[in-house]
Amino acid sequence: MQFQRGRQLPCYRGNRPVPYVAHVTFDPIFCATVFPGADLPYENEELSKLLMDVHSRLTPSVDEQQAVATLVTKVLECLEAIALDRNKFSLGHIEEIRSIGSFKKGTMLAGHCLADIVVVLRGLPSFETTMMLGFLLRTEFLAKETGEIDEPPECLPRSYGFDFAYLGACVRVAFTTHSPEKPEPGIHISAPDQNVARAAILHARWVEEKASHTNVKALVRIVKDFKRRFLGFNHLSPWQIDLLAFYAVTQNPLNTPLPLSVAFRRLIQILAAGHFLPGSAGLLDPCEPSSRRVHVSLSLNQQDDLCRAAQTMCRILALEKFSVLFANMRPTTPITPAQLVEAANALPGVKIEFAEPVCMELSTSTAVVEQLEAV
Repeated sequence: MQFQRGRQLPCYRGNRPVPYVAHVTFDPIFCATVFPGADLPYENEELSKLLMDVHSRLTPSVDEQQAVATLVTKVLECLEAIALDRNKFSLGHIEEIRSIGSFKKGTMLAGHCLADIVVVLRGLPSFETTMMLGFLLRTEFLAKETGEIDEPPECLPRSYGFDFAYLGACVRVAFTTHSPEKPEPGIHISAPDQNVARAAILHARWVEEKASHTNVKALVRIVKDFKRRFLGFNHLSPWQIDLLAFYAVTQNPLNTPLPLSVAFRRLIQILAAGHFLPGSAGLLDPCEPSSRRVHVSLSLNQQDDLCRAAQTMCRILALEKFSVLFANMRPTTPITPAQLVEAANALPGVKIEFAEPVCMELSTSTAVVEQLEAV
């Protein structure tokens, strides 16, 4: 096998390729298997109380949940009626209608009255078809409303389909298909948007079957709040958060769900140890047949941002300066690790240091290429 200089070269030893071995990051819950006699992490009462208070603030009110649930029910009923009416929409054109997202999973945040639905079409979803379905949905919705309507519903076009908004609540309707045909740019919904919608159906089903424990849902809400408040965590996708929370709560030697405070600390610790860094075993995607690691979708800079943020938080948790992580619940811009360090050092006690970012410059020198060729 011949290679040209300057191209990426596989690592060979003799005539056999060197097998790729992913490293397993340090997990404090499995300490006893590595260090006999080590105790399992204990539940911190102060942190537990703080997390429960924060979770109660992140949980939507009864009115918010009722508003979204009512709108989702009506939208699903209208879409099913349209799918079965030959005169309104081609019979059989709609294969299935699925509720997905945080509302379906039970992890919706307070103030975010959003729900998600995926409509699977038999053929390629075009923008013309999706907007026609949006118009029919609005017409069917108004026909079913018996009371006086002060504010009519809005149907707003989006790259994935459309948003259906009514009385402060919103349902995002995405479209996909199982058809192998290739979408045309500008005419059909893009392949990436369709793939996201198709994967979301599998994710919602998996969470419903595997990750419905109360502590998992609570931890998902807390990490989703971190995603909107902290630089580094803002790179995480909802699916990555679901898998992290499920692992932190359920995967342990005792085979019983861990308390919320223990699982929260564990999640921060494994990220700080490099669980989502290059070469890590990380977490396998249970909905991907190719056993793909979920963190490979993050760029190297994003992985470093996440690890540095987790390392800073890990130091704060070790010093029990818990209030620093929840002092500013609505920042105007994402909070950086440097700002966390400054806030933590303003409190009495041991000071912590800022974790410098890793240099991401790639070497293109001849020496590197020659070294690869010699392997």
